[in-house]
Amino acid sequence: MKRLVGVELSHQQAPLAIREKISLTSEDISGALLSFKRTMPEVSIISTCNRLAVYALTDDLVPIFDFFREFGPLDPYLSVYDHDTTAIRHLFATASGLESQAIGEHEILGQIKKAYSLAQGVKSIGPVMDELIRRAISVGKKVRQQTAIGQYPVSLASVSYEVIKNIHHDFSDVSVLVLGTGEISNLVLKIISKKPFKNLYIASRSFHRAQSMQNLYRGKAVMMDNIREILPEVDVVIGATHTSAYILHKEDFAHIDKKVTMVDIGLPRNFDPAIKELPHVNLHDLDDLKTITDHGLAKRQEEVPKAMDIITNEITEFIYWVNTRQVSPLISAYYEKLDVIREEELKWALPKLGNLDENQQKIIENLISRVTRRVSGKPIEKLRHFSQEPHIEKNPIDTFKELFDL
Repeated sequence: MKRLVGVELSHQQAPLAIREKISLTSEDISGALLSFKRTMPEVSIISTCNRLAVYALTDDLVPIFDFFREFGPLDPYLSVYDHDTTAIRHLFATASGLESQAIGEHEILGQIKKAYSLAQGVKSIGPVMDELIRRAISVGKKVRQQTAIGQYPVSLASVSYEVIKNIHHDFSDVSVLVLGTGEISNLVLKIISKKPFKNLYIASRSFHRAQSMQNLYRGKAVMMDNIREILPEVDVVIGATHTSAYILHKEDFAHIDKKVTMVDIGLPRNFDPAIKELPHVNLHDLDDLKTITDHGLAKRQEEVPKAMDIITNEITEFIYWVNTRQVSPLISAYYEKLDVIREEELKWALPKLGNLDENQQKIIENLISRVTRRVSGKPIEKLRHFSQEPHIEKNPIDTFKELFDL
């Protein structure tokens, strides 16, 4: 019997050296989905920097294991959710950010939406997986709305912003310089570019790259070699680039007498730690930020039980939907048959009742409909109830008694 399953390789089981071997493009995913369609009716793939997950409606996990084995001997690193409830719970928890390195992070919802779009594009999902993924996205939003799991800063980008916000309460007269145009600096820029800073400078070793980021985040492009020229203008400097040597040193601030906030989230460090000796410069490095990050993670962890309560309720509702869906065609056929019988009996009875006015005829029709609904109500209710117990065998006589409430 086909069931919902999930197989995942993620940061929880696999080290980075393993995860980086299976980075897939959208084209790769679409091709894999088309291949899966040959052996299973519904399937979706979620691919992020920290996970590759396959969810499917199937009775055979072998094709999924074979897919992962194409990247090497990955079986020891796989997490397998081979029954409806465990697979649903894991997807709902993933959408809620509970399975992320940074608990409660928001990016995963966008990644699941992308996976949904790709699956729709190649028609690899049907009604069950479609409903499952849409509900997962809904659950992720509900968890963030009804708990505080996403309200405490834990990512380097969000913590960096918190540091700036706690020091500079009014952004309208604050100029910011961000070093780097890579992944980390992009995350920082996504946050601070939405705030009303006076100036936003974006520095890169590639002017073309800096210009593209300038257009994207409404900043001002600066060559990395020229950043010292604008240091007297800026109030905040964020180091988020990869470098083999310190980019800024203590002496670079010797002739600057204004207060400067520096946040170094580069690895290796972007700024010489000796800058901390300057009384007018407030430098925060990764060790300083860790205290804030740990506090945020602890606060988010406190919200996990609330999130799991929401997820548990949503799992129950989804399983009820799946099970009821199995008997929906039967219920529809039953109602159609009742409608046919009702029409036939009305055609037989109405001519025999003589000349009825429109109101009297309406009363007769309503009477038949009411009787039909009352007689069919209990059997339909019990049928939906039976659908939630597919593995329970009942004596036919007992079933008949239950159906008609005898």
